Amino acid sequence: MKNSYLSYKNIITIAYPIMLGSLGQNIINLIDTGFLGRVGHVELGAGALAGIFYFVLFMVGYAFNNGMQIIISRRMGEGKESEVGNIVDHELYLLIFIAIFEFVFLYFLSPLLLAPFIQSKEILNATVAFLSFRAFGIFFGLFNSCLQQFFIGIGKTSIINFSTVVLAVTNIILAYLLIFGHYGFPKMGIGGAALASTIAEAVVMLVYIIVLYQRKFPKQYNLFGFSKPDFKLIGGMVSLSLPLVVQQVISIFTWFIFFLLIEHRGETSLAVSNIIKSLYIFWAIPTFAFASTANAMTSNIIGQGKSDKVFYLLKKICGINFLISLAMCLGLLLFPAAIISIYTDDVILIKSSMEIIPVIIVASLLFSIALIIILTVTGTGSSRFALIMELISITLYLVYAYVTAKIFMSSLKIIWGAEIIYWLCAIIMGLLFLKYGRWKKAI
Repeated sequence: MKNSYLSYKNIITIAYPIMLGSLGQNIINLIDTGFLGRVGHVELGAGALAGIFYFVLFMVGYAFNNGMQIIISRRMGEGKESEVGNIVDHELYLLIFIAIFEFVFLYFLSPLLLAPFIQSKEILNATVAFLSFRAFGIFFGLFNSCLQQFFIGIGKTSIINFSTVVLAVTNIILAYLLIFGHYGFPKMGIGGAALASTIAEAVVMLVYIIVLYQRKFPKQYNLFGFSKPDFKLIGGMVSLSLPLVVQQVISIFTWFIFFLLIEHRGETSLAVSNIIKSLYIFWAIPTFAFASTANAMTSNIIGQGKSDKVFYLLKKICGINFLISLAMCLGLLLFPAAIISIYTDDVILIKSSMEIIPVIIVASLLFSIALIIILTVTGTGSSRFALIMELISITLYLVYAYVTAKIFMSSLKIIWGAEIIYWLCAIIMGLLFLKYGRWKKAI
């Protein structure tokens, strides 16, 4: 293995396009939150609940795609690129069934499932309105996620750049037109935000297909051959991915429960937490990119028989990402009001959000290390232990959130401290496993 593969330059080269891809998705969230923050507290709060509920289901397919990416990276490390296309094809077989099931769940069943848990009828109606349009996006979103993980697995992450620009620009324009009803378009409010995102994802799907054939990837990697399903291969992919699916769903669903606890405190508290959530995720863009890079590179170097380099790689990626996150957090610490005002012009929401900023800064810095460690663990193929880590951390997270929110009726600042508890637990368990666990025999 060449030393240049583990160089800072190569790490950044892989992470940068992934960061841009994540930036596109988060710009959408930022713009939608900013628009809805100027529509009303109800729409802003409902956007949080609807978005997380949708994300719970989306992460099922995403986790399967992440498992696929681990296998692709391993095959590329082994020099077996001709097997990559067949892996992607079988992943698409799985995604067809997943997408149909999730569409039915989102479009038809979500109103019945959410009604018993959301106290405010206004927020419930707005949440259902969002999901009725967003449900159609599950088909495009899962297909795009599959191809994005394919690009990451083969090391062609620069393809994500153009699609990111297309996604962001399309969504911004459509959200502006459909939320407020400008230039003759219908004024759809929160439904317009959901429809804009769905159309933008459909456009990106077309871009990905065009790029694939333009660069002749189907021929190079035997992609889209769609041979007779190999159930042994599907079973192996499901076996590897299922712990990741459970891990991701539990993680996001836990956040949904967290927001339900906050919704019970009132529409304003939920609106403030949506702003904080948007900030928190936006500030985590580098972390998601470097964690995905750690996942792919870990799997690749193990495939090359260089498992002794995993800790070396982990230290490098954590170091780069922590410095970037620290710089971003300093900006948030110095100019909180200016940054929050991007999301809303409501003085009460701005003031309430500013009180939570110190907690989010600490959580973001811990997150910048923890997620890289978690995806390094999954990159070794030890997805079952990653699930155990998730379950333990989430248990402590929910206990803390429930006690502070329901028993002690603490402030939002105290409740959001659950994020600090969660990431501290993940860091401790992940490092102990990588140092003492038998992960070198995981795959």
